[in-house]
Amino acid sequence: TRLFSGLRNQDIKPEAKLTKWSTPLSPMKSIISPCDERDVLPANNKQIHQLVLTYEFEQKETGSFVLRAPALQGYIYESAFESQIMLVFDENKKYLGVADSWPDEIKAPAGKVTVRMQVRHDDVKKLELLKETSVWVERKLGSAITLSTYGSHAAMVTNGVTMKKQTLRKGTTVAAFFKEPPASKLPSECKCGDVLTGSATFEDNASTLPGEGRKPNGSTIRFIVGSKVESDKKNDKAKTPELPDERSIEEKIEDEIRSVKVDQLKKIMEKDDDAKKIEEFYNELLTEYEDYIPLMMAALRYYDKKEKRDDNLEKVKEVADLIVSMIDEKEIAAHFGMGYDKEDAKSCKERKDMEEKKSFLIEALARKAHAELGGDKFHASLQHLAKWEDIEKNKKYAILALEKYKSAKRYGLTLKLLNSLLEKKGDETKDGIFPMTKEDIMKERAEVLKSLDYTNLSERDDSWRRISAALKDYALF
Repeated sequence: TRLFSGLRNQDIKPEAKLTKWSTPLSPMKSIISPCDERDVLPANNKQIHQLVLTYEFEQKETGSFVLRAPALQGYIYESAFESQIMLVFDENKKYLGVADSWPDEIKAPAGKVTVRMQVRHDDVKKLELLKETSVWVERKLGSAITLSTYGSHAAMVTNGVTMKKQTLRKGTTVAAFFKEPPASKLPSECKCGDVLTGSATFEDNASTLPGEGRKPNGSTIRFIVGSKVESDKKNDKAKTPELPDERSIEEKIEDEIRSVKVDQLKKIMEKDDDAKKIEEFYNELLTEYEDYIPLMMAALRYYDKKEKRDDNLEKVKEVADLIVSMIDEKEIAAHFGMGYDKEDAKSCKERKDMEEKKSFLIEALARKAHAELGGDKFHASLQHLAKWEDIEKNKKYAILALEKYKSAKRYGLTLKLLNSLLEKKGDETKDGIFPMTKEDIMKERAEVLKSLDYTNLSERDDSWRRISAALKDYALF
């Protein structure tokens, strides 16, 4: 930016910061159709048509945004089209807000957000011109990104001395260069083509003068996000040393055959077409490979599937106990009580094997504890698991933490955890021992609210659940 003072000597101190982030959306669907039979121009009896554009984006966390349609917003009476309006919905088709010619902020929960924009006109050909119209989702940055200012291009590209306060003499010119922000300061969800906007000010704000002493709100500055540089994480990290494979050819072939058999069992278990044949195949493999823990883990996960676990609780306990009995807990505890040499192949191999055993042990103990729900051994199983995993911090075991809180009548902690899970609709439990859907969490919360005699809140939850289930289509324009 070139600065020139034509009236008097001027103290300058160029500063710039980015405060908003905008990302473009392309329409997923566009439909032109005639409006209602009453939407007819009386002068010439011409039917009014509507173009409905549908956009979708993922809201990572609860927050507010403003919808911008630069080609259409900012006009009313002089608009080329009869009207335009955008309605916003969550993933349950619940109405969240509206955006018109001068849009306000709309608050949305985490999850998928759907935007439906309607544009009306009596000429279908003019509506067809807008079928690829993009809209922009504008959000405020959590904290402003301050840009470094330099007095020359060379100083900017070499990270030289930044520009300080100085006096610009009357009739002279000076240049100010703003450096692009480092990638580490950009929002993690930024992608190529997004635009960050903010303001730049150039005059020094003299505190002795009344008023701003500079242009109010500054001058608009924009930064277009480029493509990200993907680092090769595999090459960035030091390669883990590996021991030479000293197995004989026969041993390698036998291990490969065993792996193939177990993989095939897993595939059959996923389809779950014939439970009897799966049981026979598993028992056959268990007889052949009686000390192979990955085989038992496959069976444990199969019996503990959400949709069939109620009929197999005893089998879950049985297989879990078998796995735990085959793992030396003292050996694992002793191993993780010390460090290991990351440059020694033998030490690295031992650590990898122990990490696998530890993960098997924790999962087996967790699934056994879940199978003991409502029984006398539940708390004992939890105490055993607590030696290896903090279930209150790891959401993979949220179902156990919930039961622990409820059994102790700690309903406040129960509600806190349920609300935390609800923010991401149970996604944090997806890879856990008992994946919870939004409906599961809402049902659990309703039970807790009833236990606390929070009747109004319980009824409100129940009403929203019924409304969400009943919504089949979006609200009309």
